[in-house]
Amino acid sequence: MQCKRILCALLASLMILPLAACGNTEEDTGTSTSTTNAATDAETGEETKATLDLPEKRFDDFELTFITRDEAEWSTVEIIPDTTSDFVNIAEAVTERNEILKSQYGVTLKELKTNPSEYPTKVNKETMSPSGDFQAIISRMDTAAGLVQQGSLIDLSAEECTQYINFNKPWWDGKMVKDLTIDGKVYFATGDILTSDNDGTFALLFNKKIATEVKMPDLYKMVDNGTWTMDQMYTFEGLAINDKDGDGKLSYDTDVCGFAYTGDSPYCITYAGGLQIIRLEDGELVYNLDVTRGSNVADKAVRLFAKDLTVDMNAPGTNVVEIGQKCFGENHALFFGECMQCVSRMRNYDVDFGILPFPKYDEEQTSYYSMMHLVGGVVSVPRSVQGEARERVAYLLEAISYHSVSTLTHLYYELNLKTKNAKDAESGPMIDLILANRVYDVAYTYQLGGVVANVASAMLPDSKRSVAVVGKTAESSINRGLKNLRKSIAKAEKKSA
Repeated sequence: MQCKRILCALLASLMILPLAACGNTEEDTGTSTSTTNAATDAETGEETKATLDLPEKRFDDFELTFITRDEAEWSTVEIIPDTTSDFVNIAEAVTERNEILKSQYGVTLKELKTNPSEYPTKVNKETMSPSGDFQAIISRMDTAAGLVQQGSLIDLSAEECTQYINFNKPWWDGKMVKDLTIDGKVYFATGDILTSDNDGTFALLFNKKIATEVKMPDLYKMVDNGTWTMDQMYTFEGLAINDKDGDGKLSYDTDVCGFAYTGDSPYCITYAGGLQIIRLEDGELVYNLDVTRGSNVADKAVRLFAKDLTVDMNAPGTNVVEIGQKCFGENHALFFGECMQCVSRMRNYDVDFGILPFPKYDEEQTSYYSMMHLVGGVVSVPRSVQGEARERVAYLLEAISYHSVSTLTHLYYELNLKTKNAKDAESGPMIDLILANRVYDVAYTYQLGGVVANVASAMLPDSKRSVAVVGKTAESSINRGLKNLRKSIAKAEKKSA
């Protein structure tokens, strides 16, 4: 299992997240392009060199069109410059990268904005009756999973693609590619061409004002020293709570709670504790839930979510985005668990905060683990793209991802996550750590048997089922889910072949 990730460091380096596609070639000069980006190895801290190893080709007057997301704050902003975005204004970087692509390869990028609910119909129609209206897809991860099951996506690990796409390069997220491989096939991936995968990754924000008031130690040093654990988080929650109105319960807008959490936080704790329901071993997807470990994680988690320490941002009748922002932004919570896009969402509040990974189960756990929500972005290629056209798309997606490192990723990472919103340089290495240690789980991505949801629910104090109870039927549910997943993929691919 590849546990090494290469990240974009400040200014000169690259922070990576995987991306994938397929392609073809025109005007092959017979020579090879070998440009270089500097990167920092996540484990050793040593600088490495990553080169773009593509033969020189031009695709003059070719327009590469993506289906992209028309989804409010999750709309795609990485393909065509969007100067209207309130969340991540990276139009300047997108323009710069697109000019490089036009100059070096002769290609122009286009997009076809689409509501996510329309993806299955539109892509299936294109599969059955190719029009050539689009050659690549940017979607939510769960949308891509649905397209896989309707047989609409090609295998990005096929030779026609991998002769150009190299998933070992730092502009791809090799962990996603590896962990979500199904029977040797890679249907979607993510990387520097996108920022929505960053946005969809969960982190733990902490309020520096409250941390100072209760005399908490340096949390960044705790992370670096490997002592940032669930037990420590529980202790700090207890220090922070303040029932200001004395009504015996914590409110999001009048009191101070230890942890403002959302419905996704139990999932984050599940994976942060080192659990994974399905993992790839020797090329096979296998059931991997350690019930004993899961029960121990749940024992700590129920304390973290205790009602006398926390406020649930998903409480009935509330809007999690508005309530979460208000609670944390107005200094009513020490910790706030949310996706990284929340860093941009908090820009309207005058709150001094830092960014941390979710805590480890204990100090013996070797790594901090994070998760990307299903809303996170991925790239895929429709089956309607055939023959040399696949090679062209593969070539261009490799080139686009590479050239996004020094443009798109650099500006997004530096401007929106570190300098402008995080407000302190110390959050930068924390973001590196969070993005480098994301866990991908076929059981979560494809929602197999509801097992992940059941395990996550066991992390809450009022859960009706323990991990041990869930575990009694989990393996059979997962194996049945995997069998049905394989059957649906095989049937759909045969039909659309």
